[in-house]
Amino acid sequence: MTLLKFLPAVAVLALVIGVVSGLFMFRARAMRAFAARWGFQYSGPSSPKWGFPSFPKVTPTLPASFHLTGYPADEIRQIWNVIEGRQSGVSLLIFDCVIGKGKGTYATFIACQSNQNPFGSDTFTHCVLRLGEWTALYRIPVLQVIPWTMGIQSLENHVNNLLIGSVEPRCL
Repeated sequence: MTLLKFLPAVAVLALVIGVVSGLFMFRARAMRAFAARWGFQYSGPSSPKWGFPSFPKVTPTLPASFHLTGYPADEIRQIWNVIEGRQSGVSLLIFDCVIGKGKGTYATFIACQSNQNPFGSDTFTHCVLRLGEWTALYRIPVLQVIPWTMGIQSLENHVNNLLIGSVEPRCL
């Protein structure tokens, strides 16, 4: 009889895990489709185990020239949905990640191997930073409701509008 008291709590927990895992699964599917549309390579992994990225910092499978130094890159704990390709003659890297200590914050990065800012000046809700040979754009989350910060349409727009400009990095 006492086990029946815990049944609603277990059911709610199972529902939450199922919903979060479903979100990660649909995001991975959308990222693979995005990569295929642009002729990019999706190298995954598709998501953290169980949909809850609370593991210690892992060595990501990113190009050696992409330096994980300087905030927020040095606080990237885990990455998934890694996409590599070329657009407008520039090497491109897109990935979802967790930044920070403790619970951390989800973020999506778009990085271009360029000495100039290829994202233009329309970065009101995003930050641009230099990471070695790379210039990266990421969004600072307002509400951390979903496990990424840039939807597929936003990624499409950023990739489609890449240009080589001289706009200074912001939010360093």
